[in-house]
Amino acid sequence: MTTKKQTNLRKKAPLHARARHHTKHVLVPHKGNDYRPHLIRPAGLAAVLAFALILQVVYGFVTTGHLEVLGRVSNITTQSLVNDTNNERTKEGLSTLALNDTLSQAAFLKAQDMFENDYWAHNSPSGVTPWKWLGDVGYNYSIAGENLAKNYPTANATVVAWMNSETHRANILNERYTDVGFAVVDGELEGRDTTLVVAYYGAPVVAAAVQGEESTPVEIAAPVSTGTNPAGYFASALQSLNPMSILALGLLAIVGIVAVAAHHYRDKLPKTWKKSWRLHHGMYTLVGVIGLGVLVVLATGGGSI
Repeated sequence: MTTKKQTNLRKKAPLHARARHHTKHVLVPHKGNDYRPHLIRPAGLAAVLAFALILQVVYGFVTTGHLEVLGRVSNITTQSLVNDTNNERTKEGLSTLALNDTLSQAAFLKAQDMFENDYWAHNSPSGVTPWKWLGDVGYNYSIAGENLAKNYPTANATVVAWMNSETHRANILNERYTDVGFAVVDGELEGRDTTLVVAYYGAPVVAAAVQGEESTPVEIAAPVSTGTNPAGYFASALQSLNPMSILALGLLAIVGIVAVAAHHYRDKLPKTWKKSWRLHHGMYTLVGVIGLGVLVVLATGGGSI
């Protein structure tokens, strides 16, 4: 128990000494805090959760202008999408795709149509297919495909998400394609600020004739719901976390480390604690922190394809 004299002496101690004393109480299990660091007590955990939530709200307001927890901002360029796509093709020994301005124009028109008619799908609510936009811009194709993505913060995260989906991956790695076009467009979709990425892949009829391909057009649209495997989705979500989510995960990691340290000292806990579930409070806290970390990744990372 801390006496009044000890308290007065502590107040007179240098600032760095007081800071070290409080840090030890918060983070390190020892006799002075009953081997229960304040960070993993209810008040400490509540403070961490509140701080993480405030970080997300502030980030959402700064990036979107709205008070929302899941604020998103994208930093995607057409050239980075081309580079990342061709990197994946090169890994498989395939030829690189040429950025085609006509396909990019078609992709832009498709993105505009999704915003104007408020839908997220390959076919519009009125039944218009993706190939309409290719016809509108005059791209006469022998084979064509489309990939869609929304709300990924980087080109790399977008391409990783596509590569983790069997059907989207098939579009990226189709050996018959020679051209690609991308559009990255911001707008409001279903009442939320959204960044859409539309990709058109294709090969013109002229190229097909030279290669001896069939002249009958082939249309391939990757479905929106692709059954991306959980591990793949989690990996793409990790790569697309916003800075505040990364900071929140860092805080949770510190809580987890403190919880492990506290569990190591469980034999030092009061006798009453040793006879209850509280004996393993450090391990329970660690499990809870891991679960919360997974939720942070899934809730704030990644987008949709």
